[in-house]
Amino acid sequence: MKVTNEYKPFKVALVALDLTELDDRLIQYASLMAKVLPLEQIYFVHVAKDLALPADLLEEYPNLLGPQDESIEADIQQKIDKYFSAPNVAVKCIIKEGNPIDKILKLCKIKDVDLIFMGRKRSLHGSGIASSGIARKCPCSLLLVTEDSKLQLNKVLVPVDFSNHSSLAMRQAIEARSNNGFELSAIHIYSVPSGYHKTGKSFEEFSDVMKTHAQKNFRQFLESNDFPSDIPCEYELTKDAKYAPLAYEYAEKHNIDLIIIGSKGRTAVSSILMGSVAEKLVYIDSHIPVLIVKSKGENMSFLDALMKI
Repeated sequence: MKVTNEYKPFKVALVALDLTELDDRLIQYASLMAKVLPLEQIYFVHVAKDLALPADLLEEYPNLLGPQDESIEADIQQKIDKYFSAPNVAVKCIIKEGNPIDKILKLCKIKDVDLIFMGRKRSLHGSGIASSGIARKCPCSLLLVTEDSKLQLNKVLVPVDFSNHSSLAMRQAIEARSNNGFELSAIHIYSVPSGYHKTGKSFEEFSDVMKTHAQKNFRQFLESNDFPSDIPCEYELTKDAKYAPLAYEYAEKHNIDLIIIGSKGRTAVSSILMGSVAEKLVYIDSHIPVLIVKSKGENMSFLDALMKI
């Protein structure tokens, strides 16, 4: 799969389920986003570590011979019928056995997945799937949902640093807005360089310089990408380089329903890391869903190695 920095609509999605209560919210959120994104196919996937029943248990209870994968699939299908409503989107259940992260990543390549829906537990019990592990290694975009994520899409926030990955995130947001009409805004978090005092200006004076520079860059960001000029941007100063917490604080204060952020992935197996802000958003305890937009095919060297295992 070739890495591309060009905008690619989300057509194929994978929803990672772990048979906990969080599955209900994930399926509901997938249904919500299916009405906003141009999705055509969604795979609802559960990976069990071991589908086989113990031999001694089968000997004692021969009526348990029904395949576990069929039973799990039936339970998931029942939830899909209850919570998912998007008639124009094809759905399919897939039950796999093995390491959840490895199996999901392999399916992403086999099915050419554009977007993964994954739960991020805050208070529910259950083993779940390591969202940070998927986030670091997956070759596609990732949408993280918690059990108390709101099932609405009225306000969407895009943190921007004017990079190409920010433009991909903004374009996904703009395309989604065309199908929904939600309120879209941006936020740019800036800091003052440590050597500002050499300019003869105070901290406050140079922070104004940085803000003015950021405002100019945002206007150029919109113009160079042919983005609508009516997208507002808030400028927040951080004094301690805590970009992710500040973004979440702003989002919670302004009742944001979804954060969409670009992630700069690397293709080298030895350094499969996201951009620092995007990665930290994975770990922050918040009910706000986060959509991490990647260039399609990032981290494919890891996937190529994994496919040979």
